[in-house]
Amino acid sequence: METAHVTIGHVETRPSKKDSERGGASSESSDSAHDVLLSCRATKTQLIHAAELLTQNHGALQAFSIFSINKSKSIDKNQSIIWFPRHISELDRCSKCITKYEPTTDPRHPGHGDEEYIKRRKYLNDLALEFKFGDEIDYVEYTEEEHATWKAVYEKLCDLHVSHTCTVYRQNLKILQTERVLTADRIPQIRDVNKSLQKKTGFELRPCSGLLSARDFLASLAFRVFQTTTYLRHHASPHHSPEPDLIHELLGHVPMFSDPLLAQMSQDIGLMSLGASDEHIEKLATVYWFIVEFGLCKEDGKLKAIGAGLLSAYGELMHACSDVPEHKDFEPAVTAIQKYEDSDYQPLYFVADSIHDALAKLRKYAKFLVLKSIISMFQTIESSADLEKAFSRLSNDLSAITHAADRMKISVSM
Repeated sequence: METAHVTIGHVETRPSKKDSERGGASSESSDSAHDVLLSCRATKTQLIHAAELLTQNHGALQAFSIFSINKSKSIDKNQSIIWFPRHISELDRCSKCITKYEPTTDPRHPGHGDEEYIKRRKYLNDLALEFKFGDEIDYVEYTEEEHATWKAVYEKLCDLHVSHTCTVYRQNLKILQTERVLTADRIPQIRDVNKSLQKKTGFELRPCSGLLSARDFLASLAFRVFQTTTYLRHHASPHHSPEPDLIHELLGHVPMFSDPLLAQMSQDIGLMSLGASDEHIEKLATVYWFIVEFGLCKEDGKLKAIGAGLLSAYGELMHACSDVPEHKDFEPAVTAIQKYEDSDYQPLYFVADSIHDALAKLRKYAKFLVLKSIISMFQTIESSADLEKAFSRLSNDLSAITHAADRMKISVSM
């Protein structure tokens, strides 16, 4: 229940009536079935998540069975308290992955049916799942095949850097190459990359086992933590991946997180996501997707990539900068409601006048969403008691955000 962020108000157990009706063991027997009654406060999504966790955790359930979940009281979602991390250690709870294009089940995945690839991927994901705050990141012995896939992508993309990528990316990538943080021959270790990132902007990479929920991903950015996968795309399709992989993280995101302006912008967006409604999280994540993952800007009258999804995939980088897809001016309010394609090349890309223009618009839009959330909260107030509770919640949330911001400023100055 805690993992699913369900608040329990009352717990009661009793011998199961159904067990008695079946003529089962007496209530004094340790083998008899029991009903567990919970009075709790949660959203529908949180209850469903809790039920999923209970049914999966056979070790905790032992002889128990779930009979039903009774909805005794409907709670207005505007009045429910949305959990968010208030300390970097609580990112241990921000690890809920979204299942998409798994090689075990989806024939569209390039690794579908490759048992060795699936086994290797599971091993790396299990290591990531075990990682907790304070742990030293594991040193991974990558295979020669994985190093070869990395090298093929690295060298292929080098051919397009001058003609297809923005100036900020090229400058930061060159520094990382000069410092030997990123090289063509071997896959860098995450903990080595972190040493460089923390010196430059205070950002760090944290292992995760796949595509995170938008809320967990954005919340991590608030603490200058970027959740990164550790597996590589399938060797049969090195120049396009339908999901984030280590190549995407290292070649796409790391050079951009090395830039102080981009790092600050990402943290700002993360801070503004803390405690936001599901609707606003979706909009923030969509805008982030279209500009930080697949965004373009104009430099010298030409289209240049600023999004990590383009900077790490030769095929889509060529596609995005060509005349084939549609291109629209980047306006966050419009971008936020645009549907995106996450299994193939995008049919539409948003273009900013410059990378600084994109960041300014993105930050302004995020602040607008936060203000809208506050106004919505006060519109639900019906009494002085409600007003006091609302001010208390707002004060706690702002204190948490300020605390996180202060921690980040200290880490950067050090």
